[in-house]
Amino acid sequence: MSELNQLKGSIESIAQSAKQTGGSLGQFKSKFGQHVSQVQSAIGGSAQRKDQEVISVLQDAQKKVEAAAQALDSAAKIASGYGKSL
Repeated sequence: MSELNQLKGSIESIAQSAKQTGGSLGQFKSKFGQHVSQVQSAIGGSAQRKDQEVISVLQDAQKKVEAAAQALDSAAKIASGYGKSL
């Protein structure tokens, strides 16, 4: 197999893996968001520092999960387009 065909196969594999992982992360993001909302509802009115710290950390994690899902989606699209152009 030529190096170009190997590269194309690797790129296509990366694109597929990124797409699948991004989809799974999207499902996780949805469930995680529901849990974060439940925690916020339960302790959101609390003035205790620890409670607010937990909410803040969960919200930060939620944003990072969203960013990771978007990054994987973008990587999949770009890699797929690149693989097709080879």
